[in-house]
Amino acid sequence: MLTRRNFIALAPATLAASQVVLSGCAEAQTAMTTAAGSPDRVAAAASAFLDLLSSEQREQVLYDGGDPALRNWIYFPSRGDRNGIAFEDLTEEQLNAAFAVAGAMLSDSGYRQFRGIIAAEDELGIRNGESHVNSGRYFIALFGRPGASGRFTVQINGHHLALNTTYAGGLVSPTPTFTGVDPVEINMGGETVQPMRAKTDAYSALLTGLSEEARAAAQIGAMGDVEVGTGSSNRYPEPAGTLVTDLAAEDQERVAGVVRAWVGDATDEVAQQLVQLYRADFGQTRMGWSGTTDPYARGAYLRLDGPRLWIEFSNVGRFGNGDNHFHTIYRDKQADYLA
Repeated sequence: MLTRRNFIALAPATLAASQVVLSGCAEAQTAMTTAAGSPDRVAAAASAFLDLLSSEQREQVLYDGGDPALRNWIYFPSRGDRNGIAFEDLTEEQLNAAFAVAGAMLSDSGYRQFRGIIAAEDELGIRNGESHVNSGRYFIALFGRPGASGRFTVQINGHHLALNTTYAGGLVSPTPTFTGVDPVEINMGGETVQPMRAKTDAYSALLTGLSEEARAAAQIGAMGDVEVGTGSSNRYPEPAGTLVTDLAAEDQERVAGVVRAWVGDATDEVAQQLVQLYRADFGQTRMGWSGTTDPYARGAYLRLDGPRLWIEFSNVGRFGNGDNHFHTIYRDKQADYLA
């Protein structure tokens, strides 16, 4: 059994990019099915992980591809189990293999963020005196048997992370994805890091770059948290804010920077094509914000809402005292879970 304080130091970074194709509208799928390879790399990593498990552990990890439990994830701390097997119940070798699965399905930057979010969980649990809040209470589950041609989903879920990447016949959907962190700055290996710095930089660049008139047009009511967060959520609020194409050209580029900051957690092959699809929808995409242009201030909120794309950033503060505490969500209304 792994101890809480040495837990996150074990798994080395495994940063191989997966060769996969994104999902999208029907015409996009047809055009892209042969554009970027297959989920071989992720399937191989997942199979290697399964091979290291006992029969009882495999039974915990593997679900039928159509099991409705796939949508049963939350971003709240919980004393109960989530889908799959907890990191704390894996041996060092098994844990390294689980991290290799994450490394195969994420970009380099997405993998570093993944590691940082999980490491921050230990600091949060110690700070708050909550033994159930720690890096070992993140879980990995597989829905469907991993393979190059079949359909399967890799799900990694804990308090501040929900990764759901679905592969089917050369297509991939990296949504829904929840990322959050508290504390937002931690020490890892003697280095001070901010796991979600790319996202806060994109937030700041967009909102501080807007003219006063543009900021006023995009401002919406105060938001205390993300609106569409948990795994079964599919009810989106009424559109609010300003159309992206009503912004100046340089501001539209900053909006694209926000998109890249979230979509770029997926492998480069997936992210590049998704960003192109979402940019093509900017004429029907609204940007809204509230609270403050400073992402490190409690109440900071940003939203992108398009025909497909949904991104939210919320600084909810620490409950009770206003320290930084980020919640963010990225969803694709047409392709979550490749549904």
